[in-house]
Amino acid sequence: MILVAIDTATTITGLALCQHGDLLAEAAWHSGRNHTAQLLPQLDLLLRHVGATPADLGAVAVALGPGSWSGLRVGLSVAKGLALAADLPLIGISSLEALAYQQQRRGLPIYPLIRLGRERFASATFRFTDWIERQTPDRNITLAELCAEIDERALFCGDLDDQVCTQIQTHLGEERALFPTPAATLRRPGFLAELAWQRYQNQTYDDLVALEPVYLGEAVQPKVAVKS
Repeated sequence: MILVAIDTATTITGLALCQHGDLLAEAAWHSGRNHTAQLLPQLDLLLRHVGATPADLGAVAVALGPGSWSGLRVGLSVAKGLALAADLPLIGISSLEALAYQQQRRGLPIYPLIRLGRERFASATFRFTDWIERQTPDRNITLAELCAEIDERALFCGDLDDQVCTQIQTHLGEERALFPTPAATLRRPGFLAELAWQRYQNQTYDDLVALEPVYLGEAVQPKVAVKS
């Protein structure tokens, strides 16, 4: 049985395959807004690389966001389609939890960041002891608002660039603001799969119909022509 993990929460798309808790393959790439065109061909390629077919899938995991409205819809639609077609368990995982779990820094609060636009970010507070523990719910917040609440050394990960790191260091100082290397902060779908595998073992599945993505940002609304 192979579990597939799908992540289209942002312009970085990720896929991972795991079997019995072991990571078989993963791919993460900058897809821009081309999730729809790239996701299924890449999944087919990844399955062929490990000598498997869609018939070998036994569970489907998907990143629920926060993230982009269009990207999350693509990932959840594909995940639900795979689960429905083969009657597979469906497992939704918080994108912020997966980012924090990837770091596994003991003793430090971890603040994963996902860019929402308009200088706002999705974030939450996590700590890692024997397992990742959530301290706060997901929030839509500015860097200044987030840093104003922090009074200790903290690790930031996720959507980091030089400008974001500089802003955080300006608010907190270099001693209190810690960052992974660029390669270590890339959102890897293998960790999403690892979290989902724990849920699969505990048979903690999500309802196929009720499962919805988490946006936090403003949804994109189509323009409606107004008759004069």
